[in-house]
Amino acid sequence: MQWTDAQKKTIETRERNILVSAAAGSGKTAVLIERIRSLVLEDKIDIDRFLITTFTNAASAEMKARLEKSIREQMEKPGADRQFLKRQLSLMPRASISTFHTFALEVMRRYFYVTDLEPGFRIGDDTAVSIMKNESVDELFDMRFSDDYDRFSAFLRNYSSDRSENRIKQNIIALYDEMRSIPHYMTWAKESTEKLGSDSPSAALKLDEFVVKETARQLKKAAVLYAKAADVLEEAGIEGLFEKAQADAQLIADMISGDGERDMSVLSPVERISIFGRFLSTVKFNQMRATKDQKDDYALVKDHVASLRKNGKKILDDLRGRYYQRSMSEYDEELDLLYDDTRYLTGLIEDFEHIFKQKKNDKNIVDFDDVMHYAIDILSDDLVAAEYRDRFRYIFIDEFQDSNMLQETIIGRIAGKDNLFMVGDVKQSIYKFRLAEPEIFRAKYALYAQESEEESIKIDLSNNFRSKYAVTETVNTVFERIMDGYDGNARLKCTIDHQYPGMDTECHIMLPETQDSGNGSYDDAKPEEKIILKLIRESLGKEIYDVKQGVYRNVEYRDIVVLSRSRSGIKTLERFLNNEGVPAFGENTGGYFETVEVQVFTNLLRVIDNISQDIPLISVMRCPVFDFSVEELAAVRIEYRDGSFYEAVKGYTEGGADEALKEKLSRMLQQIAYWKELKNTITLEELVRILLYDTGYFDYCSGLPSGKQRISNLRLLVEKAGQFEQTSHSGLYGFISYIEAMKKNNLSIGEAKVIGENENVVRVMTVHKSKGLEFPVVILTGMGRSIRARGAGSGSVMHKDFAIGMPHVNRDEKWHRKTLLQRVIEAQKANEEFEEEIRILYVAMTRAMDQLLLTGTVKDPQKLEDTVGIGRSFIEMVYGPLTDVAENVVIHEDSEEDGSCDDTRVHSRARIADVFGMSRESADDRLRELIDERLSFEYPYMDVSGVKSKYSVTELNRLRQEELAENAGKDADVMSDIYAKAAAGELPDGRGERSTTLAQPAFSMERDRISSMQTGTLMHLVVEKLDFAEAAAHGRQYIRETIDRLCEDGTITDEEAAAVRIDNIEAFFRGEPGKRAAMSKHLYKEREFILRRNVKGADTIVQGIIDCYFEEEDGIVLIDYKNSYAGNEERERELVRMYEGQIDIYREALEIASGKPVKEAYLYLFGSKKFIAVK
Repeated sequence: MQWTDAQKKTIETRERNILVSAAAGSGKTAVLIERIRSLVLEDKIDIDRFLITTFTNAASAEMKARLEKSIREQMEKPGADRQFLKRQLSLMPRASISTFHTFALEVMRRYFYVTDLEPGFRIGDDTAVSIMKNESVDELFDMRFSDDYDRFSAFLRNYSSDRSENRIKQNIIALYDEMRSIPHYMTWAKESTEKLGSDSPSAALKLDEFVVKETARQLKKAAVLYAKAADVLEEAGIEGLFEKAQADAQLIADMISGDGERDMSVLSPVERISIFGRFLSTVKFNQMRATKDQKDDYALVKDHVASLRKNGKKILDDLRGRYYQRSMSEYDEELDLLYDDTRYLTGLIEDFEHIFKQKKNDKNIVDFDDVMHYAIDILSDDLVAAEYRDRFRYIFIDEFQDSNMLQETIIGRIAGKDNLFMVGDVKQSIYKFRLAEPEIFRAKYALYAQESEEESIKIDLSNNFRSKYAVTETVNTVFERIMDGYDGNARLKCTIDHQYPGMDTECHIMLPETQDSGNGSYDDAKPEEKIILKLIRESLGKEIYDVKQGVYRNVEYRDIVVLSRSRSGIKTLERFLNNEGVPAFGENTGGYFETVEVQVFTNLLRVIDNISQDIPLISVMRCPVFDFSVEELAAVRIEYRDGSFYEAVKGYTEGGADEALKEKLSRMLQQIAYWKELKNTITLEELVRILLYDTGYFDYCSGLPSGKQRISNLRLLVEKAGQFEQTSHSGLYGFISYIEAMKKNNLSIGEAKVIGENENVVRVMTVHKSKGLEFPVVILTGMGRSIRARGAGSGSVMHKDFAIGMPHVNRDEKWHRKTLLQRVIEAQKANEEFEEEIRILYVAMTRAMDQLLLTGTVKDPQKLEDTVGIGRSFIEMVYGPLTDVAENVVIHEDSEEDGSCDDTRVHSRARIADVFGMSRESADDRLRELIDERLSFEYPYMDVSGVKSKYSVTELNRLRQEELAENAGKDADVMSDIYAKAAAGELPDGRGERSTTLAQPAFSMERDRISSMQTGTLMHLVVEKLDFAEAAAHGRQYIRETIDRLCEDGTITDEEAAAVRIDNIEAFFRGEPGKRAAMSKHLYKEREFILRRNVKGADTIVQGIIDCYFEEEDGIVLIDYKNSYAGNEERERELVRMYEGQIDIYREALEIASGKPVKEAYLYLFGSKKFIAVK
């Protein structure tokens, strides 16, 4: 691979700490893996001397797989040090390649004896932990009411709701959860609280410094708006008003650096705050009144100018109201008043932790956050830390922009002086909700940039290998304007040849369907859905250049993704697209327990636990499990009007009028009674599975619309029952309570995933889910949604840079207000959230390879011109930059039923006139001519229009079989069916008569049954991972060790491992071709190829993967694996006929690529344990 200078420097630099700032699409992962590979293969450092941390388990698994593949490829090269390389492969399972959390857990398990944990501790389920927290805070309140009634009651009177204590309880839990992002958090809480009792709390907590910086920042935003108003007036030629507006803008700008008398930079924060306060209280701006001769010109821009100045004035008013209502000394007095209450609250949180921790210890579990804190405590021991420093020669941190202080503390204990490698992109830090702190990256970047840093360097990777020029230019244009620090180092540099520029970015702005709702909500996505549908249909079939394959091809559904900032609306859009004939799959967005099939089945569990519940009982009686009609239920209630419905049912079974209904009710009660007894004799997981199958509910749901999704959801319920049972909770009642707690606490569980990565559908997902992915066409929707920072509300808040901030409450006068500390915390969090929103937009836009399509709904598009620099939505952020340089901003005035729109394309007519060198009037005429030409066009190649641009080998082989069947007078559908069965290993084996019994449906089998097709895939995978020489020499033992290793690294599950037929693989190496393959020095497995072929008179691309081939002196030997059984020669001949077309394609591809003949070709049948020659 050809590396750039920066990439080469990243790979080859030694004996230095390295921070790599890797922009989107810059080949970060490839460079990271190459550096590790070179250290192992060239510097001869064992792989278990590395600590490599990634952000997700999937990334860790991929990293391991790629490193292992690289080592195996090295083994195939002449002169390779095979003994050293085999050692690396044997060390790979023990290599520390994992998430940070997994590494911290390994530290805990290794040194559990220095903690208060038992050796068998486990990670608690999120729901169980949440239940414990609620139980713990309840016990805390009971304890305080008992032991500290007067003080506690007074505290609650000030800080809890009159109706309920629940708000303050949840506030305590929320503060505790947030505090745990800080190392030694209880120490932090106590020390920061003590600063409230100092002479000047605002100075001790640096609140005054924050106010100065925030005031300057907001003044700058206001100055930009006033300056923009001046620019509008200047462009309109209204000189007098322009000078007044410019003076107003300058007045604000001057205040940032000085008040005209003193240099602000030399003043203390308190002095600057005093000057800012005076300015905000007394500032007067010029009146915008036009002279008589300027009135007509001014009328054209008056509203625009007034709106800009109004937005600027609002910023100043908000600033004054937030920080300048009182003097700093008064703010300090208020904070001092809250010192005792804050100490009391800190004590409550500490007591809560003691109770919560004891509950976890009793059950021998830890929660997710405990792991990092235990690891920090363990590594505080110098001897332990020194052991890890000696163990790891190099430490790698991937996605460093998402690190936090807990991780930094751990790394600080185990890193050497020059062995740290960090790579990431601070512009893509979008996980604040997971405690990511991008400030850590920024601080290190600034430190490593200093020339005095001899042991550390920073390297920028800004070359973009993903996106075409049209995309990178759009991204650069937008983010140079809206993202701080987006400089020459941050700009994306397109490396793809400009002859493949991609497609122009488009921005589509819709009006909401109902503009006069008066509720301020613009969540009605119908107009936007129609535009998205239109954009998808327009994108399909467009020709794009596939850089990876090096060919032109047409856009398919799988090439398109629709991204959304939030989860809301994803499922609605998915349904809309599917209903309109566009295959789409939406990201799981929670709502699992609200699905009908899960609700009905959990109601059955409720009835078995306690039948005296009307709603669950009626729900179960109406569902297909018992199948009572509405009329039958009504008959029961009419005859027995009193008591619960269960009592009415019992009464009817004893004295009802309808004998058939009595019998039906009796059978139901007997069945429920049987299940109630059964639950006491089997596990919960077994009970749920038996109920699903015995009731027939599983089969019933499989036949409903979206049946595949429904039965996957029910399978997930079985898994949840098993997971629940592993906790110390037990029994059906506990499981039902567990489900209720999840719903009550809004703990989201997405529906089961039922789609593969390669299916040809449009993906609909959140921006967060898309991180790390890339798509030729990206549609970013919902850009008109407002970005609103989460406020402090009426409760207490905290920030790691300050302290816990409580409201000031006066119970006697019945008022409460936010303190300066709360306002500062609120503003700091709002700033951090806003910066993250910009980074989320960056991540979304940099997913695109060929084209970006942006959509948003805005109530008044004209006002987008008035919000420069404010950015209250994604559309506000991009509108100014895009309209300054691009023509493809379209405002859709109305949306018709058929999806057509009245469009206003910003600058579009000017663009046409510019291209054709004509006036705008003649441009309209030329545009009509072009439309007529397009509408009257007839496609000259209709006879080959059904030929696709790309085929898989399997598809072409199927076409060949259908043609042969047609020529032979057979039914092509029958032949296709035979072919499909052969591919799945389901052809009759010749050992008996063909069965006419229908196969048992997959959904009704035991959940751990692996299908024959899945087994075939597993067999392929295992054989691919084998060292053929080792397998031939050591047979079954080595194959079993390989399977165990695949289980350990998460490549396959235990159930899948059990399905692998080791004897059938071992037999491969006893066959003559298998022995020769094992002996060959030029053996190749799972090799991809692309071949140009003529199909029905049209050129097309064939893509496939060859299972195995090896070279001998006189030619190539080709082997293709099949999970099939052939019991006699007739079946063998039938299989050869099925697959000889496929083998011919492989043969052609190999001979063209190598220039050598394929002298032999074989099918290896795993089912029969034998090779069959294909002539």
